[in-house]
Amino acid sequence: MKDDNNIQEHKKDDLINRIRFKSPEYDSEVNYIRLQERVGIGDIPLRKSISSVWKWFSIAASVALLIVSSYHFLNTDNAKPELIWYEVTAVADAKTKVVLSDSSIVWLNANARLTYPRSFDGENRKVDISGEAFFQVHKDEQKPFIVDLGKLQIKVLGTSFNVITDAQSDEIKISLLEGKVALYEDGQYSESAKILMPNQQAIYSISKGEIDILPIRMDNVMSWFTGEFRFENNTLAEITQELERAFHVKIHIGNQAMQKKTFNAVFNEKETLDEILSILQISAKYRIEKKRGEIYLN
Repeated sequence: MKDDNNIQEHKKDDLINRIRFKSPEYDSEVNYIRLQERVGIGDIPLRKSISSVWKWFSIAASVALLIVSSYHFLNTDNAKPELIWYEVTAVADAKTKVVLSDSSIVWLNANARLTYPRSFDGENRKVDISGEAFFQVHKDEQKPFIVDLGKLQIKVLGTSFNVITDAQSDEIKISLLEGKVALYEDGQYSESAKILMPNQQAIYSISKGEIDILPIRMDNVMSWFTGEFRFENNTLAEITQELERAFHVKIHIGNQAMQKKTFNAVFNEKETLDEILSILQISAKYRIEKKRGEIYLN
């Protein structure tokens, strides 16, 4: 019995040590380079442990996960060839890779939808997006890449960035990993367009038509994609928002006091959502309940 108690105490100490109450060392430049390597140019390795669904993600499965439709437009006035558009939707519990005709790559988070032409024959490369997506745009100075977000447009030449749109939200968020992008409204590009630099996030208010730009840590923004989480003085509300995006599940927090509790912690792609919540539970002292596919922390 004494040996059992010692084993249990050792396990408890190990879990407590997983949460660091001193600010973790964070070298922004080193982590920025490391993040670029994880989502670097070329084929992107798929993180396999963040969700059980990703463990069987393969070429055959990815085809099954795509909902694809096409649209045909014929410009009879100029007698141009028929223009074919594709629409790809990533289903729940999956992320989907789309390679465009110019070799640009778009990763769609769960339920995101991308509309794009079969080929970029015009003066620019324009696509539409709703939901969350990570773009790696192939550089072409003669033909800028345009992402249409309704009232807001993003213009790039070659860069990597993350976009979050939500039909239920008044905000659009654009986070830049590398390169440079210009943000402008209603399709009216001008020299006064807002410029976004690496490690910055633009938050666009649809109702107000205003853009705020603030510094961010891209590794947190990209956690849904890389499977790695680094929280530094983040509130439980902020942490659960990141976990919701990565694991495609709704998490409810019982009260405001609990929402405001802050944590410093690091998790990797090998840890499941249950393990992450259980580790945080040691300090937050909440009770975990699962109802109808959603999680409640009380």
